[in-house]
Amino acid sequence: MKKYLTLIAATMLTAACSNEAEAPDDNLSGMPILVTVDEGSFTRATGEIASDSKLAEKGFGLFGIYTGKLTYENTSVSADFMYNQKVTGTLNAAGKYDWAYNPVKYWPNSQSPETSANNEYVSFFAYAPYEANPKEDGRCIFGMSDKYDKGDPWVNYRLAADPWSDTNPQVDLMYAIKVRNNSYDDLFINETKPAVTDKMRLIFLHALECVGDLITIQQSDELYNYINGYATILITDVNIVYKNLTSKARLVLNSPSGPNWKEIISGELTTERKAPIAPVYRSIINKPDTISEGQGLFYIPMQIAGTDAPCAEVTVGYAVINNNGSVYNGTTSTTFKLDMSKEGYKQGIALILGKDLDLLHLTYPLTTEPAYEPSYSRQAK
Repeated sequence: MKKYLTLIAATMLTAACSNEAEAPDDNLSGMPILVTVDEGSFTRATGEIASDSKLAEKGFGLFGIYTGKLTYENTSVSADFMYNQKVTGTLNAAGKYDWAYNPVKYWPNSQSPETSANNEYVSFFAYAPYEANPKEDGRCIFGMSDKYDKGDPWVNYRLAADPWSDTNPQVDLMYAIKVRNNSYDDLFINETKPAVTDKMRLIFLHALECVGDLITIQQSDELYNYINGYATILITDVNIVYKNLTSKARLVLNSPSGPNWKEIISGELTTERKAPIAPVYRSIINKPDTISEGQGLFYIPMQIAGTDAPCAEVTVGYAVINNNGSVYNGTTSTTFKLDMSKEGYKQGIALILGKDLDLLHLTYPLTTEPAYEPSYSRQAK
């Protein structure tokens, strides 16, 4: 009897010294943890991974952290209750997606809807698209927090070596927050068993920024009025080089107000990308003329410490064709900083050719309609 009591006391002492809450056994409450996704919430455009059907097929990764009766603290717990659980969607007869995973997890049994005194907590984090085996072999999601790492779950992400590749294209990384009462409502921190079998409603937000999906060019009014009737201007080519891009970083899945990017101190830090824009041969006037669709770039909206600000260098080639038949060829260029504050937005590049044939002005209009998505938005098969 004495040995038995001593064993119980030692067990209690060990539990008391641990910051981890022992995960509940499955199927104790009889109430499964169910999730659903607001359809259309993750649609950036028509790219493979940025559509309802493709995300349903590829799935997303879900982390669940059980903390018992203690509230969540990101320095003392790990995601061993649910670790990178793949959730996929199946189209039902109503044309909607039913989201499911296997094996099913259940809410802790000791929770009571009638009182908060006995409630136990589970906190959830999610990202998309799902990556079963993150590793350093060129894939975009190349690392992930370990099952027993204490702290907020995270994924390591890198820009693709060739974002426009059809064989190994860039992944459009997303993360989830919840929807409650038809509005965005923070993260799934300290969730308790619902009184009924409610589904946790997720909405996915884009962790990357997208620039240059729609490129337009026009003459300024001053240039148009100056040459009107005497000459025409033909745009021959446009080149864009994106410089000082953060090549890889860590997305911590714990922020409802915007993606929480952190530096990774290893290997390459910055890179540049040259957009493959086809040659352009057309006359322009003082109204916007689309010269490229679908040659934009996803980039990580952060700057590595000690490096120059991410920017885009734009060079435009033109030919001034006079009415007497003479032709003057030239180029003009400008450099502008990439926006670091509009995560998830699609931005276009509007070029205006000034009176002195300089790039007088650049604007970044947010597209109001889904712009054409280039091939790099697809996840590699």
